[in-house]
Amino acid sequence: MTHFSKPDFVRRFTAPLLVLAVFGCEAPRDTDPDRPVQALRPVYASYEEISAIKTLAPQPLRNPGKIYIKGGFLFINEQGKGVHIVDNSDPANPQKISFVSVPGNVDMAVKDQVLYVDNSLDLVALDISDPRKVTVLKRVKDAYPYPSYPQQRGVQFECANPEKGIVVRWETATLTNPKCYR
Repeated sequence: MTHFSKPDFVRRFTAPLLVLAVFGCEAPRDTDPDRPVQALRPVYASYEEISAIKTLAPQPLRNPGKIYIKGGFLFINEQGKGVHIVDNSDPANPQKISFVSVPGNVDMAVKDQVLYVDNSLDLVALDISDPRKVTVLKRVKDAYPYPSYPQQRGVQFECANPEKGIVVRWETATLTNPKCYR
């Protein structure tokens, strides 16, 4: 008869049991395809709507992201919407200058007088030499992959369909038999 010391037992049996416990933790998904469930549904826009970049009057900050400082200006990302430009030459009294509408914008970078932004699928270079009138210098089409799934994990969702347009966001909805899971 084999006798295991406590360290041998722990080494031989605890690790495999932990592996089984971790991989066995996924919650079972509903197997009834006709039962309505809360899931994510893509919201689409046309390429023309997405690619329309405009300089607008200042807008309120609602969902700010990254901030860049260039000279006396702040460039504040409004996630999914665009970039706020703020004159910060007097830090005690910052002045909102404009809002650059860039649908689908999440990330940005500044070099010299150029603001680089993602515009859903495209990479766009913007001339920011006049913050009140930002203009497009160049567009690199399809620089980013099509957004075929939501950022969240562990969710059911309606599969994205590129023929319907570009996914601009995901919304919670009651769906019957969503085919995709992430």
